[in-house]
Amino acid sequence: MSAEAQQRYTAVAIVLHWAIAIAILLMIPLGWWMGDQVEDGVVTDGVFQAFQFHKSIGLSILALSLVRLGWRLANPPPPLPPHMPAWERIIAKATHWAFYFLMIALPLTGWVYVSTGWSVHEDEPLVVATHWFGLIRVPELFGLPHAAEGVRAGVADVSMTVHSKLAWGVIVLAVLHVGAALKHHVFDRDDVLSHMVPGLKPPFQTEAPPKNPVRLAILGGGLSLVAIALIASLFAFAGMAADSGANAPQQSSTIAIGEPAPGTSPAPAHPNAWRVDARTSAIGFGFVYRDDINGAQNFTGRFTSWRADIIFDPADLPGSSANVTIETASATDGVAMHDRALPGAQWFDAATHPTATYRTTSIRHLGGDAYRAEGELTIRGRTRAVQLPFTLTIDGDRASMNGRTSIDRNDFDIGKDSDADDSISRDIDIIIRVEAYRAS
Repeated sequence: MSAEAQQRYTAVAIVLHWAIAIAILLMIPLGWWMGDQVEDGVVTDGVFQAFQFHKSIGLSILALSLVRLGWRLANPPPPLPPHMPAWERIIAKATHWAFYFLMIALPLTGWVYVSTGWSVHEDEPLVVATHWFGLIRVPELFGLPHAAEGVRAGVADVSMTVHSKLAWGVIVLAVLHVGAALKHHVFDRDDVLSHMVPGLKPPFQTEAPPKNPVRLAILGGGLSLVAIALIASLFAFAGMAADSGANAPQQSSTIAIGEPAPGTSPAPAHPNAWRVDARTSAIGFGFVYRDDINGAQNFTGRFTSWRADIIFDPADLPGSSANVTIETASATDGVAMHDRALPGAQWFDAATHPTATYRTTSIRHLGGDAYRAEGELTIRGRTRAVQLPFTLTIDGDRASMNGRTSIDRNDFDIGKDSDADDSISRDIDIIIRVEAYRAS
């Protein structure tokens, strides 16, 4: 290695340094923003994408840091200025090695945390596969997916605590590192900062160093890629923040089950009208979630706000009908994170499509207490024909109806663009129970 080369970092080292530094600087505000969103109970599509983005950048920092460490061991850095006292040299070297430790340990603890499939915020299982920028499925570490829930919860708590403290360690060291570099350039007027900043001459240098075409090509190409990645990341971050605000769950203007919608007048009583008993009626849904940790799991949920206008006479089926309006933001399956995500743009998109409807076009008697309704189901502005087999018993002025059908959620673009699309069954069961009494 030439004497001139020994006075500067290699072009590869400089590119790796700035790639890692910019990635870390991007992660700090991203991490704070994500934490604030979770603490405020906001789990929208934008927040979910931000977590995946955060994990992807973290894994990139881990890979780049390992490469940087290997390059550092093979290519010694420029010597420190001879005027530096011994204590300052010790601190400088300790700070550099501390940085290497943090740049590797920080993403590793995050990787351990997501491998547990456990949410420390909700203190319950939360299986979300990690995909590196949506391209590569990242494996879980140390067999944690198959550990007992108590072990997963404990490891998640410890790893997240360590992860948070290491993040603060990076912030503190970064401030000290930048301050020391500026001190060397402004006050000590030596060449420490110019070793790492391309094009920056030491305060004492009067002549430009000789140009090396290969070095310039590596610096120009590498730093251009870093700049492009930064710009793309900032645009992505801005989009996630906007998506989080635009698609945050809206406050439901609850529609009472079986009652007229707010702001409307009750329709004149029909001789065959029925009123839903909210205490014993429900519209539910069920689906299967599959993952590498827990296998197949059955989830059931319901809509808490809906209304039904029912006209029914078994002797006049052509004149019978049912019109159901459901508030999509009222979907719940009892899992807090799911409940906050379901109204989002990738699922029911409640902000744009606040209601779903089912309107019967015909009702047929199949024999005994069995019937079948033909109708049109509209979700997210998409309408599909749906049959609803049901049983019905009428005892005086009381009626009991139970129905069950299934839909393909892709027909309505529900969850189609979500990272969880491959894990959730396309077929969604719809389970209906209605207890009603004559309105007249």
